[in-house]
Amino acid sequence: MPNHLQITNTHLPDRDGLWCLSLAEGKIAEITPVPPIRSTPDNTLDAQGQLLIPGLVDGHIHLDKARLLARQPAQVGTFAEALAVTLRLKQGFTVADIQTRARQVVESAIGFGITAMRSHVEVDPTAGLRAMEALLPLRQEYAWGITLQLAVFAQEGITQQPKTLPLLRQAMAMGGDVIGSAPYVDADPQRNVQHVFDLAQEFDCDVDFHLDFLDDNEPLLLPFVIAETQRRGWQGRVCLGHMTKLAALPPTELADLATALRETQISILALPASDLYMMARQETHNQRRGVAPIHRLAAQGVNVGLATNNILNLFTPFGDGDVLKICTLLAQVLQLGTTASHQLCLAMATTQAAQAIGIADQGLKVGDRADLVLLDATSVSEAVGAAPSGRTVIKAGQIVARRQLQQAWFPPVS
Repeated sequence: MPNHLQITNTHLPDRDGLWCLSLAEGKIAEITPVPPIRSTPDNTLDAQGQLLIPGLVDGHIHLDKARLLARQPAQVGTFAEALAVTLRLKQGFTVADIQTRARQVVESAIGFGITAMRSHVEVDPTAGLRAMEALLPLRQEYAWGITLQLAVFAQEGITQQPKTLPLLRQAMAMGGDVIGSAPYVDADPQRNVQHVFDLAQEFDCDVDFHLDFLDDNEPLLLPFVIAETQRRGWQGRVCLGHMTKLAALPPTELADLATALRETQISILALPASDLYMMARQETHNQRRGVAPIHRLAAQGVNVGLATNNILNLFTPFGDGDVLKICTLLAQVLQLGTTASHQLCLAMATTQAAQAIGIADQGLKVGDRADLVLLDATSVSEAVGAAPSGRTVIKAGQIVARRQLQQAWFPPVS
């Protein structure tokens, strides 16, 4: 592959007309209108009017729990069942097993155009460090096609399992990128949050919580996380997934929290495929959607994004890992039908999702990383509306994958 690549005759999300991009040293070196007369050297990719977007980003996924549904399908479909069954299945996890399932997801992700991913990696007395041992080699193995971050994650709580804390510390020392937990499963949620921030300070890493999930009557943990973020000086280094309880807040309360989120630079990732499936199961009618209203937060200056969360397991018995399909789902659920809202949806799957996981140069500006996807679409609305199959994926300025839709018709011969 050439060290320099030129993409010509491409549409861009925020500009009219056709454009030409020059890529060099893994960055976008130049963006110019397509000239009326131009040469076509060997290292030119003619987009033929297709849409070029920044690389897709999946900022919240569980590679170690992916593709478990065939082993144990749901019987009732509740969150409690998913937790209990997955905990039991974890007892039989091996490094080879986790790697086999994770490779399937990662390779598909590269083909979809996901150029960056943050995977939560469960560490607890049941799972031990097997998931870290399995996923650490994949981070380097697939670096040619995807930037993989590993978020050391306490799914089963911390305070009620004293052995978990030293295991989390071991996992970070092995090479974890981020530290996180699900405080709502802990007997002492606030102490759980403090433990995670303690580890973040010890290892100078970002924090990623599964927070304010489910639709029970427990108070929001968000104000406490905001306060800890301020107290620890961790502004811009905290990402929160799920946040389904925000969907139940009246506008004034949501606006107050949005102000605090903006000031602390905390990012929110909605996980609509999982949250729609799990929320409001006890309601017999007028059922809530239970998806974080991230479009309203975005309007108030909060950095927001979307992600897949789980694939083919009891938490989410659907999906193939395509973030662009999640983008389509979110637009439907939050009733985002305007051109401007489609632009926002795409940003939530690309640049803003990247910012949420600490990647600042994912975009379509000169100097941004040349992680890009050429879509079989001509506009953002078409891309969000149809999640087209045809894609050419560029990582660090090099073409790394291509997907094409093949169709055939067989009309009867008269």
